[in-house]
Amino acid sequence: MTHAILDNAYAPVTFTCGFVECPFAEFSRAFAGWQSELDAKFGTQTELCRFRAPLSEALLRLEPLTTPLDRYLLTETRSAWSAVFSNGLRANDVFSPVSYLPTQLRCRGLEVVCSPDRSDRNAKDGLRVYGAVAFTLYGSETTDWLNRIRHVAVTNDVGGWEFAAEGEVQPYEKTEGYRKRKVVDRFTVEMLESYCRALSIELFDANFYGEQCLVSHTKRATPLGPTMSILEARSHLYL
Repeated sequence: MTHAILDNAYAPVTFTCGFVECPFAEFSRAFAGWQSELDAKFGTQTELCRFRAPLSEALLRLEPLTTPLDRYLLTETRSAWSAVFSNGLRANDVFSPVSYLPTQLRCRGLEVVCSPDRSDRNAKDGLRVYGAVAFTLYGSETTDWLNRIRHVAVTNDVGGWEFAAEGEVQPYEKTEGYRKRKVVDRFTVEMLESYCRALSIELFDANFYGEQCLVSHTKRATPLGPTMSILEARSHLYL
């Protein structure tokens, strides 16, 4: 099995995704209510569309990709979790729904990042992507940082590769790996996959994702930044 969602055929939207430990029907209702609250607060208008499709088709409903993001895709899975994707072009973010909604639903949320490093590609028309492997677990109660339970990550940035391990160590963690000499080896894609599996999330298995879907599109008064289709974005990622 490959260590990328759908072999990165729909990157960059699959570089970051999230999960909320809640049945799809209940999660999608809570998500819709949250979007209504945001619309009332910020004067936006969010359209919701429910449909059925495999993940490979559903992800296309996120087009066009843009910054800031204006679409989320929710899908059911073959476990107790529901999945979340978004359409950010340069910063693909699911932090808000997977951290906030668990406080309302009294459950756990998870943000996962699995991005190949393309920071050395500095062509004028390229999308520079910094490598990252990250696992961030949220709960329903306040912790030392918002409601985050655990964060383990290896990330690259302009200052180089960094490793982070914060919060409460979980029983399935392979902490011996955190002491490896090379920073990039301290938290690998294989470790990320095993941590997700311990939570009954088969991150890289296309068959894990079900066909019940909901896509949201938030319309704002301010103009959006550059937009691209998934195919166009892929051509700028050097995958």
